[in-house]
Amino acid sequence: MKKHTLYIHGLESHPKKEKLELIEQFSKVLALHINYFESPNTFKKLSELIVEREITHIIGSSFGGFLGFWLSEKHGLPCLLFNPAIAIKSLDMEHEKHNDNCPLRLVILGVRDEVVDPILTINFLKEHPTENCTQRIISCNDLAHRIDMKTFKEFNQYFFNL
Repeated sequence: MKKHTLYIHGLESHPKKEKLELIEQFSKVLALHINYFESPNTFKKLSELIVEREITHIIGSSFGGFLGFWLSEKHGLPCLLFNPAIAIKSLDMEHEKHNDNCPLRLVILGVRDEVVDPILTINFLKEHPTENCTQRIISCNDLAHRIDMKTFKEFNQYFFNL
């Protein structure tokens, strides 16, 4: 089965060409440039795209990690999340909350992240049901909020080999 990945960038960011090319080594990739401040229906639109494009995996970073978390729960898809903003209220975004549908969740946290507190994220994940989900949380001591290409590559390889 061919892999189709939805990549969701962070707040006030955009899909970076180098990252998309790296994901393409493992999977076809769909990435949109989203202005979250002007698109309150982003969750619904991405959810529709997941079905239409037969998405099999989700990768998200920061606010994209927030969306990726809930989209993977809704659609039962494996996800790779870099510093996901799931435990903070950075932006009002309509989204559906589903529990324990995600089969595999790999969460990469930067210990030096000053934008998304990794402790809040860990606490949120501890409280979220994972009975049916294989969840791995990896804390990286030298990582801040921005994800360098070396780290991005390393964890994409790991994710797609799981």
